[in-house]
Amino acid sequence: MQNPAWRPARLHTERLARIGHHFISENQTTRIAVNASPTHKLRVLVAIEPAHPPDALQPDYLVNALTRQLNVQTPGIEKMPGWQLTVHPSSRMPDDGDTRCILVFATASLDGIRLAYTQIKQLSHNPVRRIGILFSGARDHDVAYRCYDRLASGTEQFLHLRLHMLGNLSAPGPSFGAGLSQLAGEIQGLCQAQSKNNPTEVEHS
Repeated sequence: MQNPAWRPARLHTERLARIGHHFISENQTTRIAVNASPTHKLRVLVAIEPAHPPDALQPDYLVNALTRQLNVQTPGIEKMPGWQLTVHPSSRMPDDGDTRCILVFATASLDGIRLAYTQIKQLSHNPVRRIGILFSGARDHDVAYRCYDRLASGTEQFLHLRLHMLGNLSAPGPSFGAGLSQLAGEIQGLCQAQSKNNPTEVEHS
């Protein structure tokens, strides 16, 4: 007669044997779900001056936070395309037909405006349809909008490109979440409106 004290160990051994058989069975087929949904690719150009305030929003933080925000899935939109943000110097922007929607992140200052203009000028040979401008480091939204007006007037007059103001996003703080959510919504509207008219701009991963 077996010692009752051994029963838990014996049951554990039998359970492991069943689990092992389940995984190594030749008849067992393992299926891995692959996400085949389309992906929106958003190019990001950074026009940050050396004196970009240390307490302003930093590029890496923006890209990571915005990528997460854009990819938030809610009930009823599970089949919506995902988003992939990539940072490129404008001089190395791939001319692959996938540069229809671009986010330019700039310091809200005269030097930031000049850098942003230089970045955008180097894109003039690409078929860019939507360029959104996001500022950071401004004292308030009025300063950011004055920077935008100056940049937009220059690009329209000399480059014949129309810009879209996406606002001024401050560093992480009490209002950052709301501002990030609004920014994501504006980017979705900006890029998806273009994609509906140009299906080839949405690339499948």
